[in-house]
Amino acid sequence: MAASIANPSSPTGAVTSAHILLVEDDKVFADRLRRNLEFTGFQVTTASNGADALQKLRGQSCDLIVTDVKMPEMDGIEFIRKVKQEGAEGVDPDIPVVVLTSVGSVETAVEAMKLGASDYIAKEADRQEIVLRIRKVLEQSEIVQENRTLRDQLERRDEFRGLVGESEVMRRIKEEIEQVAPTMATVLITGETGVGKELVARAIHRNGANAKGPFVDVNCAALPDDNMFQSEVFGHERGAFTDAHYMRKGRFEMANRGTLFLDEIAELSRDSQGKILKALEQQTVTRLGGTRPVKVECRFVFATNKDLLQESQAGRFREDLYYRINVIPIHMPPLRERRSDIPLLAKFFANQFASKYSKPDMFFEEGAMMLLRDATWPGNIRELRNVIERLVIRARTDVITRVQVEQVGLARHLPSGTAAAAPIVIPESGVDLEQVEKDLVIQALEKTGWNQKEAAALLNISVDRMNSRVRKFGLRHPAWRVHR
Repeated sequence: MAASIANPSSPTGAVTSAHILLVEDDKVFADRLRRNLEFTGFQVTTASNGADALQKLRGQSCDLIVTDVKMPEMDGIEFIRKVKQEGAEGVDPDIPVVVLTSVGSVETAVEAMKLGASDYIAKEADRQEIVLRIRKVLEQSEIVQENRTLRDQLERRDEFRGLVGESEVMRRIKEEIEQVAPTMATVLITGETGVGKELVARAIHRNGANAKGPFVDVNCAALPDDNMFQSEVFGHERGAFTDAHYMRKGRFEMANRGTLFLDEIAELSRDSQGKILKALEQQTVTRLGGTRPVKVECRFVFATNKDLLQESQAGRFREDLYYRINVIPIHMPPLRERRSDIPLLAKFFANQFASKYSKPDMFFEEGAMMLLRDATWPGNIRELRNVIERLVIRARTDVITRVQVEQVGLARHLPSGTAAAAPIVIPESGVDLEQVEKDLVIQALEKTGWNQKEAAALLNISVDRMNSRVRKFGLRHPAWRVHR
């Protein structure tokens, strides 16, 4: 090899400071290549053969392996096979591998590529070419990992992406997000199912210091079994359980330099709660079936639809974990407590689904929007989103009508203290439905002093529908100045 080259321009970030494991039995060559790689900005650890390399990989992580082929004890081909094909314990099979070959060893290099190596470089190549090829492999590995993370996020992400709403409570929540996002403080988001807790978590991530890192979410309620949960979150080593044929990174490791969002944290067993607490306090995780702790640096956001203080007092949630995660509490109110945001949300979803189903921009009749505002929405924003999607699909024009909303069958809001009507029992002789309707209309009018607007509200119908029934049944009253 010639004299050391100057440091060529290189991209900034993880590629520049990547940690390389150099596997080479020729000590003189290994030392020379190590010095030049370190001069370029890489961190380098050396190993004398495949067996030595596997031992080092079990004790530390690295971003790239550069390995010779011909070595004693365990050659490069066998080493690559154990890393890429057999799932060596404690070794990440996704680590990219570059093979060093001599002139005339192309067939061996091709065999290494078939086993999973990313590239091969001739030992006789000048150092600048070696450095550039290594950087290219690292950059490709980063892109693959980013695409894998993005694809995983897109598969689980809800279609609504923004915190829509201008009510006072939503303005307050947005201010809280702006305050807490730049910090690394742990956040606990509370609220009923479907209020948009994940949206808050994503907003914190997007506006935080780790915004360029991954956002990794875990629904704890979907992983009720302890082993399943711990394997998913902490990862597992090969052989940890029957189907663990390969080592697998957990969500904690995947969230490194990003944000880890644990939803429905109250659904975890106390055993899993204890492991989460340990990971938070030590900033390390140990894979299922493993013994080596793995360092993790990420932002933690938790969410629950339960009262964790009450759960901890009842002994169902660890008190020490509650106080550890309740650093910055943010409460998302149910949709019924911010009804003024419903028109904005309805239009937001309508435009979104109109675009999805290749329909024109949608509009709402005033009566249709009134029904949406008056609904109880026990499923909160998620329920509203589903209803709007149904309305957009069924709409034959660009206008969503009151009749269409009525056909959805929404539960209507009842004033406080109002009880639901008792069920009507049809007698054996049957009933005259039109007469029943007329009797109900008259009763509502009598209860409200023949005020049509108030009577309509009592029957949960619009004023227009009440006027229609007054005309239909030919009703009259002296209090009405004009009646047609």
